[in-house]
Amino acid sequence: MSTTNGPQAAFCIGNTRVSEAGISLDQQVTTTLVDHRGLVEMPAYAVMAESVTSGAYWYTFDEPVATVQSWLALTAGARPTVGDRLHAVSAMAHHDDAHGTATMTITTGTHDVVCSGVARAVRVGRSSEALRALDKDVIAIPVETLPAPPNVDTTVSAIDPDWDGRRILTAINRGDIARGPLCELLAMTVELGDDPVMTVAPQPWMANPLGAIQGGVIASLIGQACSLAGQAHTGRGDRYTLADLSVYYFRSPPVDGRSLTLATTTDRVGRRMATVSATMADSGGTPYVRAVANIAYERA
Repeated sequence: MSTTNGPQAAFCIGNTRVSEAGISLDQQVTTTLVDHRGLVEMPAYAVMAESVTSGAYWYTFDEPVATVQSWLALTAGARPTVGDRLHAVSAMAHHDDAHGTATMTITTGTHDVVCSGVARAVRVGRSSEALRALDKDVIAIPVETLPAPPNVDTTVSAIDPDWDGRRILTAINRGDIARGPLCELLAMTVELGDDPVMTVAPQPWMANPLGAIQGGVIASLIGQACSLAGQAHTGRGDRYTLADLSVYYFRSPPVDGRSLTLATTTDRVGRRMATVSATMADSGGTPYVRAVANIAYERA
C-alpha cells in the first residue's frame, strides 16, 4: 500500500493526486539520495516507483484494505540530478478484488523519461490499527511542498580513478571512503567476498502500516545491492548504470530489530552489460525478496 508515511517522507516524496486511472506523486532529488559516486541511480527513486504503482491498486478500494507488492519491474532512462523534481504517474492495467497490475512512468520537470515500469500488487487478509486509522481522503489531498530531506551524512569521497571496482568496494568496507548518502539513509554496510554482501539494520521509518519494510524501501535496498554488485566488475575508469531491475517479493520482512543480509550473485559479465541478482534473507536463512538486475557499462 502507498500512504503518506516514513518511507515517502525520508525520500522527499509527496503531493499525492488520485484519478480514475491511477495516482501521481512527486519527489525532490536531494543530496541524501546520491550513491558513493555522487550519482542518482534507480534505488533513489524506487520508493516512488513502487508507491505510485501499489498505491494505484490501493485506491481502487473504498476502505483502507491491506495490499502488498508482489512484483516490480523497472527500466531506467535519463539519469536525474540533484535539484530535479520528479513526477511519477501510474495507470491501472487490470484489477479485481485479489490483485492489480499497474504501469508507471517517472519524468523530470523537462519531461525527460527517467524510468518506466510495471508492477503487480495483491490484497492480503491481515490488517492493523495503523492501517484502519488511515484517512484515504486526507492522504489524497495534494500538497505542493514536499517533505524536507532527513539528516544523514551526505559525504561523497573522491575516488581514485586508477581503482577498479573491487578496490572501491574494499575501501568502502574499510571506511577509507564514504559509503555514500543513500547507504547512510538505508543503514546499509558493505562486505566483499567473491560477490558483495550487504547488511541492513531496518529502521523504524522503513515500516508500512503493517509493521513490515515498505515495498519501495525493499526495492531501494535490493536495487542498491545490485548496483554495488555491478561496481565489483568495473575496471579502471569504467562507468556503470543500473539499467533494469526486477524485484520478486516472497514475504514481508518485519521491522523488529533483526538485521537482514543482501547476498549478491553474478550471473554474467560482458563488455557492455552484466546480469546480477540479490536475495534478502534473515539470519536464519529465510528468504524475503529476490531481484535480478542488468548493469550497463561504459568501459574506459
